Amino acid sequence: MSYSNVIKLTTDRLKLDLLPELGGRINKLVFNEFDIFHPLQIQDIKPIQSYKGGCFSLVPFSNRIKNSRFNFNQFEYILTKNDPPNAIHGHAYLGKWNVLKKTDSSAVIVYKHLANNFGWPWSYEVVQTITLEDNNITFLLEILNKSNNPMPIGFGIHPYFNYSDNVKLKFCAQREWLGSPEEFPIKTKIIENNFNYKKGSDLWKEQKTICYENFYEEVEIFWLSNRKKVKIKTDKIFTHLIIHVPEHAKYFCVEPVSHPTDGFNLAYKKIENINCDVLMPNKKIKGLIKFEIDNF
Repeated sequence: MSYSNVIKLTTDRLKLDLLPELGGRINKLVFNEFDIFHPLQIQDIKPIQSYKGGCFSLVPFSNRIKNSRFNFNQFEYILTKNDPPNAIHGHAYLGKWNVLKKTDSSAVIVYKHLANNFGWPWSYEVVQTITLEDNNITFLLEILNKSNNPMPIGFGIHPYFNYSDNVKLKFCAQREWLGSPEEFPIKTKIIENNFNYKKGSDLWKEQKTICYENFYEEVEIFWLSNRKKVKIKTDKIFTHLIIHVPEHAKYFCVEPVSHPTDGFNLAYKKIENINCDVLMPNKKIKGLIKFEIDNF
């Protein structure tokens, strides 16, 4: 499958390919000829959610909603099961985005969601601004509730980083969830899988996913043999962090998000003091994520 509308953004040291028609996904991110993201393989036709690579936006929720059902304002809502029996990663990555503006080093794209698509009864609009400047990339997400009723909201990004090298991570968080996202954990514990900010730690090689609570808005990733690094800085709204390594890993994921797995249901049941962000009609919520990329 080929996509004619490939937006290519560049600086002297960065190259980024963006596919608005394929869920507004980034296909490639290259720094000094090194793939920062595991390139998205789009040659074979597949269901869109099965592509593993690049980076996409998570809107209007992150990770999974258990059994595709959640409660909000005393009503139960049933969503489309795009990861049966659950719903996963929202809808923005499943839809077509339109280009609002483009320069050599930036793009503004929009996804417009119609009420009841994928079972989500609210209409909303997401504007994503991607800007390259020198060695840095910023992702600005702005979500507008276009419905007449309050809407629960969660968001973030889902990058697939290149795992062709030994990798070290550094970050701080207060707690980690007891169990993987697939197990829908309902308790947190003192951190065992520690990536201490001062020293860091090697990323595990086995299949494992850990969700961190009250993450401190900054992550550093080091590719040790290639001597490349990324520092991720986020706005305060992104208080949760998901680290994922699949089986036989060619990629790993570091996902800054605004709520944990099944966050709407956790908030409704008042579990672990989780709160649900609510977007009132015609109001916006936004968040900025910045990548600082360099050699070391």
